[in-house]
Amino acid sequence: MKHLRKIGPLVALAIAGFALPIAAHAQPTDPQPETQDAGTGLRGGWVLLNAQETALVRAGTNAMYNLRYNEADTMFNKLIELDPEHPAGYFLLALVDWWRIVPNAEIKVQYESAQKSFDSRIDKVLEICDKRLANNPNDIIGLFFKGSALGYRSRLMLLTGFDATSPLAWVRAGTEGKEAYDIILQCQRLAPSNSDILLGSGLYNYFSALINDKYPIAKSVLGFLPPGDKKIGLSMLRISGQRAVYAGTEARYAMIDILTTMEEDRDSHEQSLLVAKALYQQYPGNSVFERFLAKNYYQTGDLVNADSTYTDILRRVQRRDPGYELSLAWRGLYYLGDIRLRLGQYIDAAKYFQQADVLAHRIGSDEAESNWNILTNLKMGYALDKQGRHDDAVAQYRKVLSMDDYSDSRNKAKKYIAQPYNGTGD
Repeated sequence: MKHLRKIGPLVALAIAGFALPIAAHAQPTDPQPETQDAGTGLRGGWVLLNAQETALVRAGTNAMYNLRYNEADTMFNKLIELDPEHPAGYFLLALVDWWRIVPNAEIKVQYESAQKSFDSRIDKVLEICDKRLANNPNDIIGLFFKGSALGYRSRLMLLTGFDATSPLAWVRAGTEGKEAYDIILQCQRLAPSNSDILLGSGLYNYFSALINDKYPIAKSVLGFLPPGDKKIGLSMLRISGQRAVYAGTEARYAMIDILTTMEEDRDSHEQSLLVAKALYQQYPGNSVFERFLAKNYYQTGDLVNADSTYTDILRRVQRRDPGYELSLAWRGLYYLGDIRLRLGQYIDAAKYFQQADVLAHRIGSDEAESNWNILTNLKMGYALDKQGRHDDAVAQYRKVLSMDDYSDSRNKAKKYIAQPYNGTGD
């Protein structure tokens, strides 16, 4: 089930990244020659803003990726004042709300207000883009920002509860995705060699292949998609991350998300670690990038750095840094417990698992019954058994039996009720 929330509305997820480059990223890299593309009004593949607008975009996106939300809002509102008929400022405001939501995506009560603002801002982007496209169907600005708006709107659906087992959910995703797919094809015709567009093409290739392999229910709805190839998709993302003028951050973020959560081999996790280090170094205020960094350290067996990074996350949650929410602390406590369990520090492991369980119940009933908390209680039993406290361990195993089955958790609990756990990990 771990892939379901990640791959829902595939087409819109892919389009979400590729249209962003026009004006959305703070630090352009590997600038392309400013050659004029015939018929598009583009130089170097993208619309060039004037110096004042470019400065606002750079300052605003730097603030946004460091989760300084109010500062970013101020910059993008100034951009709108300079050109109220251009969709860039409105889209960037919506993107600020997106980054307000991402660190809280699993806790509905914490993201609802930002979601309302996001929806309103996306509607404004679509309104302006549709006006431009009514006058000129090949208006590159209208096409790119409409694609972005459609993409992020569906990506929000993905983050906040897409049901990949529901045919109706796939119909909704497919309908909006078809429009987004047509837009990306049109944009590729207008700027066929641009590295920024490889972000969207890469996401299409990767997720199309993944969905065809894992979710037959989607094939009838997303039949318009090309077959896709995961290796080609990842290669496109790497190129975009290295060469794109504006889309580097988004492409690298997409890469660490895929390599961390979709791929299971050590080489992928080591690649992701390198990218996560660079992203977090560039944006040290971004809790999402630090979370991926911690997870990559853990996945590659660097428990020392994983421990220090998760500990830093807990400190920043306690300081109430922007984007460092209780859900991050909850996951961090679980990993700190698991690290100590692996290192044989059973007393401390049990303490961290206990804190994680308490915090899960504090956050809400969904978290208390989640897969994460199933593992928390199971491993708390392991840590107690390793201390010779089998009666206390049995109490934890019985809690696991009262919860949903996850990763064979119930059979493991039954096994260790009968015979104390004596392994080094499970």
